[in-house]
Amino acid sequence: MKIISGRQNLIVILHEGKEIFFQCPAFRGAFGEVAKQINKAELNRPNSSETASLIYETWKSEISSKIAFDWLWEFTGNFYLPKSNEEINNGVILDLDSQNLKFEKGKLVMDKNSLIKRLKENDALVKFVPFKYKIGEQSWRELEKNKYILARYGEEGTQKISEVASKYKHSPKVYSYDFVLEEKIKMSASASDLNVKCRFDIYGGFNDIGVVQAFGILKK
Repeated sequence: MKIISGRQNLIVILHEGKEIFFQCPAFRGAFGEVAKQINKAELNRPNSSETASLIYETWKSEISSKIAFDWLWEFTGNFYLPKSNEEINNGVILDLDSQNLKFEKGKLVMDKNSLIKRLKENDALVKFVPFKYKIGEQSWRELEKNKYILARYGEEGTQKISEVASKYKHSPKVYSYDFVLEEKIKMSASASDLNVKCRFDIYGGFNDIGVVQAFGILKK
């Protein structure tokens, strides 16, 4: 990992065998507002696996103080489904297509029928995880086997955040659901205060009202 100084600082990290470039400073605000800012800057929105690489490389290089982040938006949508007689139910559909997430009046919108169609077509950017995955506090070894985490971050990303989580004083915590009574659309975020080294938190049930940040990625 390295930082290239210039008109805009660039954080260069290795992700899935290739270099990607995050632009500094971060964009801050509610989920939809940050998405709008990143689009206006003609950058890509980071998905969960790319964010995992940023967190991991920053932690590994021990230069977190130069970046100074703790809360990060991840542009992965969560569509939670209650138990029903429908074919796909009682779990969460993850939309990993960060560039094509849709917003209306600043709020994330997800179309269930479209997501289910993409699932049936084996779209690699859509995953369904039935409930019963572990939520709340868990060991980092449990985290690396958590089906929700694996679907959201991929195998490489899961290994990276699990390794980072293992270095904190307290066990990581996953904020999600073990059931819902009605359909819910939620954002993704992670909290990794690398300076305090308290605990790594993963949020899959985040509302869009918090002021959180994200670093845009240079387009190829």
